[in-house]
Amino acid sequence: MTQIRPYKTGDRDAFLTLYRECLAYYGVRPASAGQEERIVGILESERHLSCLMAFDNEVPVGFATWVLTFPSGSDLALYMKELFVSETTRGAGVGRALMAGLVRIAEREGCCRFDWQTDIDNPASQAFYAKLKAPLYEKVTYRVKAAEYGAFLSRLGP
Repeated sequence: MTQIRPYKTGDRDAFLTLYRECLAYYGVRPASAGQEERIVGILESERHLSCLMAFDNEVPVGFATWVLTFPSGSDLALYMKELFVSETTRGAGVGRALMAGLVRIAEREGCCRFDWQTDIDNPASQAFYAKLKAPLYEKVTYRVKAAEYGAFLSRLGP
């Protein structure tokens, strides 16, 4: 039985195991020890980012990171940044359980909506969300990488 619960300080090693697998899955270079410590520090300080963890008999099998944001008027939204399920348990309902946990948080927090996005070149995640009959909203995503901050700032003016 998969257990879904908020990240807690003792989950550091479990989270890092999944985080490293997530980076490898997306073909992203491994994080340095300092980068990992920064992410864990943010999670443990409950500052800016929250995380739900999924365990199967104490084995970490997935996570979902999320934030609360205010999209319209005085209403809040829950935004899921990342949903990751270990390859060993994909298709076993872990992703669904994590999504359900996030919907429950959104309900508890009085959010008017639950948002997320996926990369255009990730057909597996798109198929997962389509199977859930999640409504698709088209948006254009913009991203400024750290190496481009200076040039972008110069275009923004004083």
